[in-house]
Amino acid sequence: MKNESLIFVVLFTVVISFSILFLSFATKIEESKQYVKIEVQEGDTLWELADCIEGLRGTDREKFVEWVADHNNLSTSVIKPGDVLILPVTKQQSDQDQLAVVE
Repeated sequence: MKNESLIFVVLFTVVISFSILFLSFATKIEESKQYVKIEVQEGDTLWELADCIEGLRGTDREKFVEWVADHNNLSTSVIKPGDVLILPVTKQQSDQDQLAVVE
């Protein structure tokens, strides 16, 4: 009976520790995000916006396009001039207030 109780306590402690670690990591990722509202210009595409946003280099462009479509209630990934979109950007570590770089 003592061994079973000890195993249960150890397993419970491990599960709780991993849960806390995961939640801490997920919170830090979300804290590093900011959002910027843009108005779509002639010739803009979600794919080009993914390339232009500072901090998105190295991330999956397809996931970016899916996120933008989901969070802006777009039925397709096609955008048109005048559309207003909310885009995720990574916070800058510098003192600048720059949210995005458009080339």
